Amino acid sequence: MGQGTTGAMARGIKHRVVGISTSAVVAVVLAAISFVAGIEYALVAVIGVAATFLIFRYPLLGVYGLIVLLPFNGIVSQIAEGSSLPTIYGAAKDVILLCLLLVALISGGFARVPGVLLALVVSCVGLALVAGIYTDDFLVASYGWRNDYEPLLLLIIIPAVVRAHHLPRILLALVIAAQATAVIALATWLRGVEWIYTLGRLPVSTPEEFPTSLFSSGNDWPRAFSPYVAPNEMAVVMAVMLAVIWLTPGRRWTVNAALSVLPLVAIYLSASRSGIIGAVVVLCVLAARGISKKSPLLSVFFLLIASFGVVAGAGLYITNRLDDAGDPSIGGHSASMAEGIAMLAEHPLGIGLGLVGPRTVDIPGSYQVESFWLLIALESGLIVLGLFVMLLGVLAVRSIASRTALGFIGAAAIAASLVSQLVLPTFQEGAVSFAVWLVVGLSVVAQQAAKHGEIVPAESDAEKADGLLPASV
Repeated sequence: MGQGTTGAMARGIKHRVVGISTSAVVAVVLAAISFVAGIEYALVAVIGVAATFLIFRYPLLGVYGLIVLLPFNGIVSQIAEGSSLPTIYGAAKDVILLCLLLVALISGGFARVPGVLLALVVSCVGLALVAGIYTDDFLVASYGWRNDYEPLLLLIIIPAVVRAHHLPRILLALVIAAQATAVIALATWLRGVEWIYTLGRLPVSTPEEFPTSLFSSGNDWPRAFSPYVAPNEMAVVMAVMLAVIWLTPGRRWTVNAALSVLPLVAIYLSASRSGIIGAVVVLCVLAARGISKKSPLLSVFFLLIASFGVVAGAGLYITNRLDDAGDPSIGGHSASMAEGIAMLAEHPLGIGLGLVGPRTVDIPGSYQVESFWLLIALESGLIVLGLFVMLLGVLAVRSIASRTALGFIGAAAIAASLVSQLVLPTFQEGAVSFAVWLVVGLSVVAQQAAKHGEIVPAESDAEKADGLLPASV
């Protein structure tokens, strides 16, 4: 036999030995899990190992998995409260993200991520860990990092594992998920208070535990929120999905209008001010983009007016000027933000990782504030907040500069969620932050593809003028 044949046999034997050894190790681990924790956890481990293998083999399955899992995280955690299912379900998205991160590292996919974006994301999520020194409990600090900073990794993971030709199907999956979410929101809203009892959020043992956030002031019919955990969370994701619907190329405007009906109904029924404003902002941004084709100067003027409206609205919340209208909810938000700003002045370096926001309400010494930006600043300090704001600015500028509709989705998604970020802690809910940063990450994919000539602006007709076609077309 030649050296080549001998070498091939040796490699074959080596692969079989590695395979047998790996299988033996996995079998021992599963047996140990079954013995210590029970057969159900062993089955979960089997599913986890199989899912991990599939994601490493087909990374896009991880992206689709997130799109399917995210909307139903809230409803699963509420219906199955008291069992291990919510914990397992919630951890699934973290496992998927970790697998995709490892795929990106091993494959060298981060080379496709813009350097400034990579540096800002790594700096933001990395420096946030420093705030852990102010937190006595390591698990609390880990939980805080997972809730507030881990989702930002999608901004570099998605461009690292997704290519331009994958975008149409991924965006279609997002649109389908948005329609399903809106249908569930409408169906559960029609059930009224009965649905709140079904979820186990009523009855309550004390008046203080009553879920007031699920009802508008003076109304005994609950706001729409399922399958998300609360109305504001559902509404801001629906507003972002409007951007996805209208900026996905290849569809007539009549189809986009039809696809927008259910998300708009869900936003309206949620009675979420931030969601309604987000939807209006998206429409303004889309209008400004359309105007820019005829007059760039008029488009800039239009965007400045829209930006002033967003900033002015946030300012009214902060200064409590809107409290005169008699809505205690607005007064509560504005008072909380005013107190948060005063707290930040006393603690510019933050008070500790995992100690701020609604996810920490049961943790001793935690602090509640009605703004995700203030949440970041109070938790990790002004430097991390500065990096986060700079990151948003870079993403928006790159997106606005893009000549393609898909590249512009990032700016529209940030605009749709900006009010929610400024006046609510909704981004501490993983189902929201994962969804938004995933969409913005897809926008970065389109921008990079256009930059390297993988896709070019369509020039064939008016219907596709905002779309993307393969360079060979």
